[in-house]
Amino acid sequence: MPTPITADCTQGPWAAHDSGPRKASQIKWAVVHSAEVFDDTGADTTAEAVANYFARPSTQASTQLAVDRDSCVRMLPDLVIPWGASGANTNGLHVEICGRAGWTRAQWLTLARRPMLDRAAYKTAMWCYRYEIPVRWVRPTGLELGRKGLTTHSDVEKAWPSSGHWDPGSGFPRDLFLQLVGKHLAAIKATRR
Repeated sequence: MPTPITADCTQGPWAAHDSGPRKASQIKWAVVHSAEVFDDTGADTTAEAVANYFARPSTQASTQLAVDRDSCVRMLPDLVIPWGASGANTNGLHVEICGRAGWTRAQWLTLARRPMLDRAAYKTAMWCYRYEIPVRWVRPTGLELGRKGLTTHSDVEKAWPSSGHWDPGSGFPRDLFLQLVGKHLAAIKATRR
């Protein structure tokens, strides 16, 4: 049974690599990644598999969260610097969405995958609420200028080339994701007044 999108993430194994603590005031960005793994049928344990992958010492990467169709797994606390995307680690919160950079928009938006996008958008909205991150996309030039907002590993790579990553891909439905984050943020603010 899927956990509600509003439920806290399950604590997974701690990621093997991080760069230590940071202050909440340093956080500027929510960085979206695609995990390059997915599962469209039955119980989905893809987020759990991503957490196990990041727990391996040989994996030279880490993020705060992994999100699949029916769960969210936490690998690092928000105030620990991940190894998610060079140039946006100290100032970024990173979420792995269990999908593929090569997917088209239509593939991202299949009925089976919508809950995954909604769950990731809710977790991102919580970050926007907690760390005063504006609900807007920040492209490479904006990143270089230090503008706060949502971004992707691809845009971080364009701003500060290091790894060649291009996730979550050009088919990722940024417009819909932004709408979902905005909707969830409005609901979060309404319940916390």
